[in-house]
Amino acid sequence: MSIHIAVVGSSSFIHHIQKGSSLFDVRIEGFPYDDPRETKDIATQLLFFDGVFFSGSFPYTYATEEATLPFSHHVVQDDVVLLTSLLYVTLTEQLRTEELSIDLVDASRLESILASFPSHMSPPQVKELSPYMNYEELIAFHEQHQRNGTTRFALTSVERVHRHLVGNGFFSQLMIEPKDRILHHFHDFIRQIRLNKSDQSQFAVLLYSDASKDTLNHVRKHHCFGGRLIETAQDGIVLLSNKGKVESAMSNGFILSEDTPGHVGIGYGSDYQRAFEHADLALHTTSSATIRIVDDSKRMTFTEQPAPIHFRVTQTRVYDMMKQTGMSPANIEKLIHFSTDHLDFTAKELTDHLNVTRRTTERIIKKMADAKLVHRIGEEMSYSQGRPRTVYKFQFPVD
Repeated sequence: MSIHIAVVGSSSFIHHIQKGSSLFDVRIEGFPYDDPRETKDIATQLLFFDGVFFSGSFPYTYATEEATLPFSHHVVQDDVVLLTSLLYVTLTEQLRTEELSIDLVDASRLESILASFPSHMSPPQVKELSPYMNYEELIAFHEQHQRNGTTRFALTSVERVHRHLVGNGFFSQLMIEPKDRILHHFHDFIRQIRLNKSDQSQFAVLLYSDASKDTLNHVRKHHCFGGRLIETAQDGIVLLSNKGKVESAMSNGFILSEDTPGHVGIGYGSDYQRAFEHADLALHTTSSATIRIVDDSKRMTFTEQPAPIHFRVTQTRVYDMMKQTGMSPANIEKLIHFSTDHLDFTAKELTDHLNVTRRTTERIIKKMADAKLVHRIGEEMSYSQGRPRTVYKFQFPVD
């Protein structure tokens, strides 16, 4: 699986990534800048990579404002960076913390570090960064403190600011990101891309319940969603594509138009047969949803209901509840989903949620009461004439 990665950062950052990563199937293309704001112009060149790796949060922010990028990651300035930089500067330059001016993305990190030291340390002069700050103002912040004698040294997060300060005769150090940590971030990013590509390349089968000319024209109009037409029969249409292309078509609302009759079952799987079985399961599930999806783990989702229903039971809680009640995993999942928003409920509320008859709801409540998974806690008075409604409460086991 060949992977094409864009690395966006300073020339030294890009060189370090290229030198430290020797993966045979990963091709790295560098996009250097002098000013992080230049990534706005770079952004449109990054659209067709498998992933984009940024040196920091500011270039990432500028680029994502300009274009919708592929899978992306940016290096975060964390406590290790701050501690490493502080330790290096104070030891090599023999400085106290109050003799420093520091700019950083999150000032609260420094406050937390200094507060954790056992002895009192006076804080440095601090300026918190934002993507839209004026860099000339940041340069002036460091220069002014050194001119006034308030500080003796600048610790900056911005390479451009560091170069300017040194060029004008001021003392400065760029924040130190340990090189092995940068490579660790990068290799972890590669692993995530591999998983994502593997998942997106899964087989996808679409089974349409309607084989009319309108449905066929709709499918062909969208080039079979990057796949091909397998079969057209009286009882439906079969398409083969892959998960990535189908999800893209779904996000753009192309799978079914408002004028397309019937519904569609979508199945994902590691091979065609598995994907077909999942699509068939999705197509023939009792539901009013027009698009039903069953993934490779046998979890069903509907476009109108993102919470999945599990056909394969791997959760201990669901399995135990099935044994206790004799109910299907699909119904157990629906009840668990309902319970997350309802501390207590009436039979009518449960009937409305499950979209079943009142008699079916009563049977479900009885099964759960017999299994001690539900109990009565009171009554709800009716606004009209009639008997009060019983109020129940779930008593589910915790995973």
